[in-house]
Amino acid sequence: MNKLKSVLSGLLFIFIISAGCKKAPDQPEEAAQSSQDLLNVSYGSHVRNSLDIYLPERRDATTAVILLVHGGSWLGGDKSAFTDLAKYWRDKGYAAVTMNYRLTNTPENNIHPAQVNDIAKAIGFIGSKAAEWKISSDKFALQGVSAGGHLVLLYTYKYDTSNKVKTVISMAGPTDFTPTSGLNPNQAQLVQLLIGTSYLTNPSAYAEASPISHVTANSKPTLLFHGKLDVIVPYQQSVDLKNRLTQFSTIHKLVSYEDTGHEVINANYMASFLAECDNWFKLNLK
Repeated sequence: MNKLKSVLSGLLFIFIISAGCKKAPDQPEEAAQSSQDLLNVSYGSHVRNSLDIYLPERRDATTAVILLVHGGSWLGGDKSAFTDLAKYWRDKGYAAVTMNYRLTNTPENNIHPAQVNDIAKAIGFIGSKAAEWKISSDKFALQGVSAGGHLVLLYTYKYDTSNKVKTVISMAGPTDFTPTSGLNPNQAQLVQLLIGTSYLTNPSAYAEASPISHVTANSKPTLLFHGKLDVIVPYQQSVDLKNRLTQFSTIHKLVSYEDTGHEVINANYMASFLAECDNWFKLNLK
């Protein structure tokens, strides 16, 4: 995740500066809504229940929220990995939020569904502050990388009972935890730590925690990024999800990178990655 953060920091600089240099239209001083950053805001009682919120200028009750969920194999990582991407989305006119969530390697053994429950809690908290922050309370997009990609897909497909999530983006996120999914032994051990039991002991728990199990005709528009050389989360995981989404005729797209592994956000593809996401949000975050 440190590599992801450094890549984002360097490559997003030019995009952020460019966006920030545009001249704002003349308007009365009292009518202008300035941008605002709110850091380390608690959304729950656990030490990991923390948000960084990046509010755009000229926002109002229709301003959509992009919630960014970090990776780290469900046992590590931090919201700071997405700081630069959050600022990029803020400068594009979205309210961007990065979140920490409970991890599996803590003394209290936070197994699934603690992580998706934290996403639900974060969305509820943001919604409760919508009037104060002058943003939408029910127009969210979720975006996550690796383990965070798994969490945003699973939350969107199964746990979004309030129907606030309009679209979801996963970058190299695992989609299927069953034995035929092709996960390598190391990843399988991490999944067992997440679920809290072995597949042989409770196979239904593995299916329940797999986003692919919850695709329906009503699944939200889904954008997937995956490198074909990924040896951590096999590329086939996104292909299988794409095929399932196709079966149900849902809106989706898989962006494949021929010469990239698990680090799908990299120097070679940063411009195209941002363009794909930007266009996707314009079409599907309404």
